[in-house]
Amino acid sequence: MLNALPLSLNNCALEIDQIDIWCYSLHADNANAFSHLNIDEQNRAKRFHFARHQRRFTNAHSGLRLILARYINQNPQQLQFTEGKQGKPSLINDLSLEFNLSHSKDMALVVVGKHYPVGIDLEYFSPRTYHGIGAHLFSSKEMLALKAAPKYLNPLVFFNIWAQKEAFIKASGLGLSYPTQQFDVPILCSNATNITDSVHQCAWQLRSFMPEISCCAAVCYNPHIKTIRYASLTQEQLVDLAHDSIK
Repeated sequence: MLNALPLSLNNCALEIDQIDIWCYSLHADNANAFSHLNIDEQNRAKRFHFARHQRRFTNAHSGLRLILARYINQNPQQLQFTEGKQGKPSLINDLSLEFNLSHSKDMALVVVGKHYPVGIDLEYFSPRTYHGIGAHLFSSKEMLALKAAPKYLNPLVFFNIWAQKEAFIKASGLGLSYPTQQFDVPILCSNATNITDSVHQCAWQLRSFMPEISCCAAVCYNPHIKTIRYASLTQEQLVDLAHDSIK
Protein backbone atom coordinates (compact mmCIF):
# COMPACT_ATOMS: atom_id res chain seq x y z
CA MET A 1 0.00 0.00 0.00
CA LEU A 2 1.11 3.54 -0.72
CA ASN A 3 2.15 5.69 2.22
CA ALA A 4 -0.28 8.57 1.73
CA LEU A 5 -2.86 10.71 3.49
CA PRO A 6 -6.53 9.64 3.38
CA LEU A 7 -8.70 11.08 0.60
CA SER A 8 -12.45 11.69 0.70
CA LEU A 9 -15.07 12.37 -1.96
CA ASN A 10 -16.25 15.18 0.30
CA ASN A 11 -12.93 17.01 -0.02
CA CYS A 12 -11.72 17.28 -3.61
CA ALA A 13 -10.15 20.71 -3.18
CA LEU A 14 -6.76 20.38 -4.83
CA GLU A 15 -3.63 22.36 -3.98
CA ILE A 16 -0.88 22.88 -6.56
CA ASP A 17 1.65 20.90 -4.47
CA GLN A 18 -0.67 17.92 -4.03
CA ILE A 19 -1.79 14.89 -6.03
CA ASP A 20 -4.71 12.54 -5.36
CA ILE A 21 -4.82 8.85 -6.25
CA TRP A 22 -8.13 7.02 -6.60
CA CYS A 23 -8.44 3.23 -6.73
CA TYR A 24 -11.67 1.51 -7.77
CA SER A 25 -12.97 -1.86 -8.93
CA LEU A 26 -14.11 -2.60 -12.48
CA HIS A 27 -15.78 -5.88 -11.57
CA ALA A 28 -19.45 -4.96 -11.14
CA ASP A 29 -21.91 -4.48 -13.99
CA ASN A 30 -23.03 -0.85 -13.75
CA ALA A 31 -26.04 -0.15 -15.95
CA ASN A 32 -25.40 3.61 -15.92
CA ALA A 33 -21.66 3.53 -16.64
CA PHE A 34 -22.08 3.32 -20.42
CA SER A 35 -24.27 6.44 -20.45
CA HIS A 36 -21.45 8.50 -18.90
CA LEU A 37 -19.23 7.98 -21.94
CA ASN A 38 -19.17 10.09 -25.09
CA ILE A 39 -19.84 8.59 -28.52
CA ASP A 40 -16.17 7.90 -29.24
CA GLU A 41 -15.70 6.10 -25.90
CA GLN A 42 -18.90 4.10 -26.41
CA ASN A 43 -17.71 3.00 -29.85
CA ARG A 44 -14.33 1.98 -28.42
CA ALA A 45 -16.10 -0.06 -25.74
CA LYS A 46 -18.25 -1.83 -28.35
CA ARG A 47 -15.17 -2.88 -30.32
CA PHE A 48 -14.04 -5.22 -27.53
CA HIS A 49 -15.00 -8.81 -28.40
CA PHE A 50 -15.37 -10.13 -24.85
CA ALA A 51 -17.98 -8.75 -22.46
CA ARG A 52 -15.53 -8.56 -19.57
CA HIS A 53 -13.21 -6.31 -21.60
CA GLN A 54 -16.13 -4.06 -22.57
CA ARG A 55 -17.15 -3.87 -18.89
CA ARG A 56 -13.64 -3.03 -17.72
CA PHE A 57 -13.13 -0.29 -20.31
CA THR A 58 -16.59 1.19 -19.66
CA ASN A 59 -16.23 1.17 -15.87
CA ALA A 60 -12.68 2.55 -16.00
CA HIS A 61 -13.61 5.54 -18.17
CA SER A 62 -16.92 6.12 -16.41
CA GLY A 63 -15.05 6.21 -13.09
CA LEU A 64 -12.52 8.67 -14.53
CA ARG A 65 -15.33 10.99 -15.64
CA LEU A 66 -17.11 10.75 -12.28
CA ILE A 67 -13.90 11.57 -10.39
CA LEU A 68 -12.79 14.48 -12.61
CA ALA A 69 -16.32 15.92 -12.59
CA ARG A 70 -16.13 16.05 -8.80
CA TYR A 71 -13.11 18.38 -8.96
CA ILE A 72 -14.69 20.88 -11.35
CA ASN A 73 -18.31 20.52 -10.21
CA GLN A 74 -19.69 19.52 -13.60
CA ASN A 75 -21.75 16.65 -14.98
CA PRO A 76 -19.46 13.78 -16.07
CA GLN A 77 -21.19 13.62 -19.46
CA GLN A 78 -20.22 17.25 -20.10
CA LEU A 79 -16.49 16.60 -19.84
CA GLN A 80 -14.56 17.02 -23.08
CA PHE A 81 -11.09 15.68 -23.73
CA THR A 82 -8.33 16.39 -26.20
CA GLU A 83 -5.13 14.44 -26.84
CA GLY A 84 -1.50 15.42 -27.29
CA LYS A 85 0.71 14.16 -30.13
CA GLN A 86 1.44 10.91 -28.27
CA GLY A 87 -2.15 10.38 -27.14
CA LYS A 88 -1.99 11.78 -23.61
CA PRO A 89 -5.44 13.23 -22.79
CA SER A 90 -6.21 16.67 -21.34
CA LEU A 91 -9.48 18.00 -19.97
CA ILE A 92 -10.80 20.85 -22.10
CA ASN A 93 -13.20 21.93 -19.33
CA ASP A 94 -10.23 22.76 -17.06
CA LEU A 95 -6.77 22.59 -18.63
CA SER A 96 -5.13 23.25 -15.24
CA LEU A 97 -6.26 19.81 -14.06
CA GLU A 98 -3.71 17.10 -14.76
CA PHE A 99 -4.72 13.43 -14.62
CA ASN A 100 -3.87 9.95 -15.77
CA LEU A 101 -5.76 6.64 -15.81
CA SER A 102 -4.44 3.08 -15.74
CA HIS A 103 -6.38 -0.14 -15.42
CA SER A 104 -5.50 -3.82 -15.38
CA LYS A 105 -7.90 -6.73 -14.98
CA ASP A 106 -10.63 -5.54 -12.58
CA MET A 107 -8.87 -2.57 -10.97
CA ALA A 108 -8.33 1.04 -12.03
CA LEU A 109 -6.08 3.80 -10.70
CA VAL A 110 -6.53 7.50 -11.41
CA VAL A 111 -4.10 10.22 -10.37
CA VAL A 112 -5.20 13.85 -10.35
CA GLY A 113 -2.99 16.92 -9.93
CA LYS A 114 -2.90 20.61 -10.77
CA HIS A 115 -0.63 22.25 -13.38
CA TYR A 116 2.16 19.65 -13.04
CA PRO A 117 1.93 16.59 -15.35
CA VAL A 118 1.38 13.20 -13.71
CA GLY A 119 1.53 9.57 -14.75
CA ILE A 120 0.30 6.35 -13.16
CA ASP A 121 0.46 2.70 -14.10
CA LEU A 122 -0.98 -0.57 -12.81
CA GLU A 123 0.20 -4.03 -13.84
CA TYR A 124 -1.19 -7.37 -12.65
CA PHE A 125 1.24 -10.26 -12.76
CA SER A 126 0.88 -12.47 -15.83
CA PRO A 127 3.11 -14.92 -17.72
CA ARG A 128 5.43 -13.07 -20.09
CA THR A 129 8.75 -13.60 -21.81
CA TYR A 130 10.27 -11.43 -19.11
CA HIS A 131 13.86 -11.41 -20.35
CA GLY A 132 12.90 -11.00 -23.99
CA ILE A 133 10.64 -8.00 -23.36
CA GLY A 134 13.06 -6.52 -20.84
CA ALA A 135 15.91 -6.65 -23.35
CA HIS A 136 14.05 -4.15 -25.54
CA LEU A 137 12.76 -1.84 -22.80
CA PHE A 138 14.94 -2.05 -19.69
CA SER A 139 18.33 -0.49 -18.96
CA SER A 140 21.39 -2.72 -18.68
CA LYS A 141 21.33 -2.34 -14.88
CA GLU A 142 17.69 -3.38 -14.72
CA MET A 143 18.33 -6.38 -16.97
CA LEU A 144 21.18 -7.55 -14.76
CA ALA A 145 18.87 -7.39 -11.74
CA LEU A 146 16.10 -9.25 -13.56
CA LYS A 147 18.44 -12.03 -14.69
CA ALA A 148 19.96 -12.32 -11.21
CA ALA A 149 16.57 -12.64 -9.49
CA PRO A 150 15.27 -16.12 -8.61
CA LYS A 151 12.76 -17.37 -11.18
CA TYR A 152 9.86 -17.11 -8.73
CA LEU A 153 10.60 -13.38 -8.30
CA ASN A 154 10.65 -12.62 -12.03
CA PRO A 155 7.03 -11.36 -12.12
CA LEU A 156 7.60 -9.03 -9.15
CA VAL A 157 10.85 -7.59 -10.51
CA PHE A 158 9.63 -7.31 -14.10
CA PHE A 159 6.27 -5.67 -13.37
CA ASN A 160 7.67 -3.35 -10.71
CA ILE A 161 10.24 -2.04 -13.19
CA TRP A 162 7.71 -1.83 -15.98
CA ALA A 163 5.03 -0.04 -13.90
CA GLN A 164 7.55 2.64 -12.97
CA LYS A 165 8.74 3.10 -16.54
CA GLU A 166 5.14 3.31 -17.78
CA ALA A 167 4.26 5.92 -15.14
CA PHE A 168 7.35 7.91 -16.11
CA ILE A 169 6.78 7.90 -19.87
CA LYS A 170 3.08 8.71 -19.38
CA ALA A 171 3.95 11.70 -17.18
CA SER A 172 6.49 12.87 -19.77
CA GLY A 173 3.79 12.87 -22.43
CA LEU A 174 5.91 10.84 -24.87
CA GLY A 175 4.61 7.35 -24.18
CA LEU A 176 6.55 4.50 -25.74
CA SER A 177 8.43 6.90 -28.01
CA TYR A 178 10.55 7.70 -24.92
CA PRO A 179 13.90 5.81 -24.86
CA THR A 180 13.12 3.65 -21.82
CA GLN A 181 16.53 1.97 -21.83
CA GLN A 182 18.22 5.27 -20.97
CA PHE A 183 17.11 5.57 -17.35
CA ASP A 184 17.11 3.30 -14.28
CA VAL A 185 14.29 2.76 -11.79
CA PRO A 186 14.36 0.92 -8.43
CA ILE A 187 14.14 -2.85 -8.74
CA LEU A 188 11.70 -3.34 -5.87
CA CYS A 189 8.97 -1.16 -4.34
CA SER A 190 10.35 2.09 -3.00
CA ASN A 191 9.48 5.45 -1.56
CA ALA A 192 10.09 8.62 -3.58
CA THR A 193 12.99 8.24 -6.00
CA ASN A 194 14.41 11.06 -8.12
CA ILE A 195 14.62 10.29 -11.84
CA THR A 196 16.31 12.50 -14.43
CA ASP A 197 14.45 13.09 -17.68
CA SER A 198 17.26 13.42 -20.23
CA VAL A 199 14.85 14.26 -23.06
CA HIS A 200 13.20 17.24 -21.34
CA GLN A 201 16.17 18.09 -19.06
CA CYS A 202 14.10 17.99 -15.87
CA ALA A 203 13.56 15.84 -12.80
CA TRP A 204 10.67 13.64 -11.71
CA GLN A 205 9.82 11.63 -8.64
CA LEU A 206 8.67 8.02 -8.77
CA ARG A 207 6.89 5.95 -6.14
CA SER A 208 6.02 2.31 -6.59
CA PHE A 209 3.50 0.39 -4.50
CA MET A 210 1.26 -2.69 -4.46
CA PRO A 211 -2.48 -1.88 -4.26
CA GLU A 212 -3.10 -5.58 -3.61
CA ILE A 213 -1.36 -8.94 -3.94
CA SER A 214 -0.01 -9.93 -7.36
CA CYS A 215 0.15 -6.50 -8.92
CA CYS A 216 2.50 -3.53 -9.09
CA ALA A 217 1.70 0.15 -9.46
CA ALA A 218 3.71 3.35 -9.72
CA VAL A 219 3.04 7.07 -9.82
CA CYS A 220 5.28 9.72 -11.37
CA TYR A 221 5.05 13.42 -10.52
CA ASN A 222 6.90 16.72 -10.29
CA PRO A 223 9.33 17.10 -7.33
CA HIS A 224 7.35 20.18 -6.23
CA ILE A 225 4.58 17.84 -5.06
CA LYS A 226 4.65 17.60 -1.28
CA THR A 227 1.41 15.77 -0.46
CA ILE A 228 -0.13 12.56 -1.79
CA ARG A 229 -3.66 11.54 -0.86
CA TYR A 230 -5.13 8.09 -1.57
CA ALA A 231 -8.60 6.56 -1.54
CA SER A 232 -9.99 3.17 -2.48
CA LEU A 233 -13.59 3.60 -3.61
CA THR A 234 -16.20 0.92 -3.03
CA GLN A 235 -18.81 0.07 -5.65
CA GLU A 236 -21.42 1.74 -3.45
CA GLN A 237 -19.40 4.97 -3.41
CA LEU A 238 -19.14 4.93 -7.21
CA VAL A 239 -22.90 4.45 -7.50
CA ASP A 240 -23.48 7.32 -5.07
CA LEU A 241 -21.06 9.44 -7.04
CA ALA A 242 -23.03 8.74 -10.22
CA HIS A 243 -26.30 9.63 -8.49
CA ASP A 244 -24.84 12.88 -7.14
CA SER A 245 -23.71 13.86 -10.64
CA ILE A 246 -27.24 13.88 -12.03
CA LYS A 247 -28.95 15.75 -9.18
